[in-house]
Parts: sequence; C-alpha cells; structure tokens
Amino acid sequence: MSAILELNDQALNLYRDGQLVASSPGYALVHGKVPVFGDEAAARSRLHPVNSYNEFWYRLGMDPLPRQVANFRHHADMAYAHLMHLSELSGYQGELVIAVPGSFSREQLAVLSGIAQQSPFAPQAMVDTAIVATTAAPSDSEQLAFIDLQLHQATITVIRNANGRLQRDQVVRVQGGSWHGMANSLVQTVNDAFIEQCRFNPQHSAEWEQQLYNEVPDWLRAINSAAPEISIEIETDKARHKATVQTADILGDLQMMQSRIEQQLAGLASSMGGSLPVLLSSRAALMPGLKSTLQAGGYLAATAVVSGEQLAEAALRLAANAPGGQSAVPFIQSARLQQSASENTATHRHEPATHVLLDGLAWPLSHQTWIAAAEVPAIIADNPPGTVLERAGKRLQLIRVRHGG
Repeated sequence: MSAILELNDQALNLYRDGQLVASSPGYALVHGKVPVFGDEAAARSRLHPVNSYNEFWYRLGMDPLPRQVANFRHHADMAYAHLMHLSELSGYQGELVIAVPGSFSREQLAVLSGIAQQSPFAPQAMVDTAIVATTAAPSDSEQLAFIDLQLHQATITVIRNANGRLQRDQVVRVQGGSWHGMANSLVQTVNDAFIEQCRFNPQHSAEWEQQLYNEVPDWLRAINSAAPEISIEIETDKARHKATVQTADILGDLQMMQSRIEQQLAGLASSMGGSLPVLLSSRAALMPGLKSTLQAGGYLAATAVVSGEQLAEAALRLAANAPGGQSAVPFIQSARLQQSASENTATHRHEPATHVLLDGLAWPLSHQTWIAAAEVPAIIADNPPGTVLERAGKRLQLIRVRHGG
C-alpha cells in the first residue's frame, strides 16, 4: 500500500496505514561535515543562523544558490536531501502519493516530480492538498475556501463544486500570515514579558532565544486548550527567570495576522458574490484565535478542520485511479465527489456495495481474505458500486450483488 506524504515546509508528514509515522520540518543546517535536516536543524537554527536554511521548499527550483553551500547547487538539491532524510527517518522506501500545496507552480511541480523519482520513494501521483481536503470534508456549498499555513506564507485555495466535480479555482498567498510569522509573534510577546517582569532579555543570547522558539508548539497546545495564561522559565548561569503571559495578550498580538487572512477572504467572497465557507488545515487551526475570528466574520457557523489522517485517507482514494506508465508523476487537481451533497438524501443515496471483484471472483466485503490479498483498507467499502481501484498490482471493482447472487 502507498504511503502518503503531506508536503508542507512547516513539517513534511508521512502517513502509512492512516497513521503518522514521520514528521520533519523544512529546515537544513549546514554546519560541520554532515548537513542535518528536520527537527535537529530547526532546534539549532537560531544558534547558527548563517548556516541555517528553511526556504528550499518555498523557493523550490533549479536556480543556482547565491553562494556555495556544501554540495548543494540549488534548492532542489536541498529538497532532495530532505526527502532522503525523511525516508531514513521513517524507515520507508516504496510507493508514495504526495499531497502538494496549491501554491506550487508548474515548474516547481516538475522539479518535485524529478527529485521524488530519484529518491528512495516511488511516487505514484501528486494531488492538490485543497482538493484532497475538500473530498475529506464534503460541503453543500458550490464554492469554499481551504486555508493552510506554510512556513513562509498562508494560502487560501478556492474550490468550486460543479455538479459534484471539485475543481481548483484560484490560490491566494497571504504574506505575513505564515507559521514562521506566528512563531515570531509569540516569541516577541514572551520576550517582552520577560523584559517587563524580570528586566531580562532572552534575545540577547542565541541559546535563550532558541529555547523560546523550541517551546512554541507547547505554548500553542496550552493556548488552544483554553489555558488563561502560560508560564515560561529560562535558567542562566546566574539566575532562573520566569515570566507569565496572558492568553489575551497573545491573541491581541496575533490579531493583525488574522486580519490579513480575513481581509483576503472578504475580497474573495465579494468577488464571487456569495458566501464562502472555510475549511482549515490542522496547522491553520492551531493559530490561536483564527477560528473565532472567521466565525465572527460570518464565514462559518462552525469552522471545519481537516486532520492529517483525513487528508491521508482521502489522498489514497484520489490517487487510486491515477494513470500509470508516464515519465512524469501525474498531478490530480480535480475530483468527483463519491456522493455529492445534493445526493445526500434517502431518496438519492446510492445503494452500498456488497462485494469486491478481484481476479474474477466476487468477495463479500465482510470477508477478510480479499483485504489481506489486495492490501486494501476496509474504508473503500464506503465507496459506491462501480468504483475501480488498483492496489498491489491488482484491479479491484466494488459491486452490488442482489439476493445473495
């Protein structure tokens, strides 16, 4: 069974059997004989800022780097090395489906196809992340927006639903609304609290500043669990310093970033002359206050969040019918909903499949032999009769058999 790679430079997430098996942020540290990537590079990026790189996915391409960096000629070399690291980290080599941000250009998709085919992975298809998210959380609306956070930008992808066919309409980049910008804002708020409460400035030392950045994920978890405040301690050679930051202060400092996203949404909704419901990636949902800001703006009564596990399952389904035998990895940027919202009634709902046709034999979906033989998760039983999938070199078709025949 193919693994799923959710490609986002905030963290490349690799899923197998619906579970996250490896995660690696888009950082490289070239300091010493052997470059390091991922968490280790991110955790030392403030200690060696001149030798730290985190734009190689954002600026993926073949243009020469402005200065010599080890054996890396261009950002594509760094991205390839990161894929090698991810393979080693996960212990996985094999078929791969890649969910790609809509902000990638045609040239970047071509570069990604090339480096992925040279990696230990065997890429079967690339799928648009927003299309995947929309199939994972289908909506009644004829149009909706998917918001995601990358390391250096936020993206708003507008998806149109035309008679059950989902198509990407446009992608808007929100500069200043990035994961990196959010982390910078949080660290600055905490740093100001240390100065005010302790007369101590953590940013005077790269080591203390690095500690603050490393703790950002913990702060986000605390804030999103409705903690009214967070406490931070820094121990130096001379003393232990402690500061307390109110969640309300953090939300206030992030308001400008949220306003940029809301303003872009307002412009898109106005140009389309209608409502624009919103789906959030799990990353975007971590931005404190974003959901409540969108709800207050009337974009959704209840903002929907698509998890990484949901994305992985939906990407696997979409890639099942990707054409094979091509020199380039096929890119899927549209999809038909298995069951459109207009069909979601008792009178129009499809009758469920009862069997899977495998090697000329019809196996009941309740039978486990075909699942093991074809290495297919039981989730495809939710697809309608007529669905055709390919797994482990075998062609499967879901069918409905009446009267036990």
